[in-house]
Amino acid sequence: MSPLSLTLWCLGAFLCGSIPFGLLLVKLAGKGDVRAHGSGNIGATNVSRVGGKALGIVTLLLDILKGFLPVFVAKHLGLADSALSLIALCAVLGHVFTPWLAFKGGKGVATALGVALAYKAAMVMPALGVFIVFLLVFRYVSLGSVLAAFTLPLVLVKLGTSPVVLLLWADIALLVIVKHHENIRRLFKGEESPLWGAKKGTTHDQA
Repeated sequence: MSPLSLTLWCLGAFLCGSIPFGLLLVKLAGKGDVRAHGSGNIGATNVSRVGGKALGIVTLLLDILKGFLPVFVAKHLGLADSALSLIALCAVLGHVFTPWLAFKGGKGVATALGVALAYKAAMVMPALGVFIVFLLVFRYVSLGSVLAAFTLPLVLVKLGTSPVVLLLWADIALLVIVKHHENIRRLFKGEESPLWGAKKGTTHDQA
């Protein structure tokens, strides 16, 4: 693949990932700007808080899809694993740093799930298992999300991959983890709100 072709693929993935579905859906539902409510995040958690659970689920699915689609298309056109991994990273970057919202986006969990599903579905089950176990035991979505992200490159090590591909997926995991820095800080201080049993009025997004 030529450098120009790869650049165009990466740009397309970035733009696809940058679509702020949460913001758009809440506005279309007549609920105003989702950033002005709750935690101010455009992800599914805050969308559910502002527009209801159904709207939150649709946002979640679309955020997964916008990561899945560019990697899926590129994979079926025969692009190499290194190119696919770079395209995956660009899609997540688009969600986290969307240019339409002054480069302020979501935390990347759903979009990272989408790119992983398209790249190699076998990566997802171990990460999902980690997420579920830690969510059930500790009740923190943020903790489960961070550890699930950390699991993705570890699974690739087990499956066997090139150093370049591993580095790109480590970057995706690191991006998701860094976007949860406030949640991590609250976890260490004992101030993070659990998924159930949380105090009323809490506006912290965990995922």
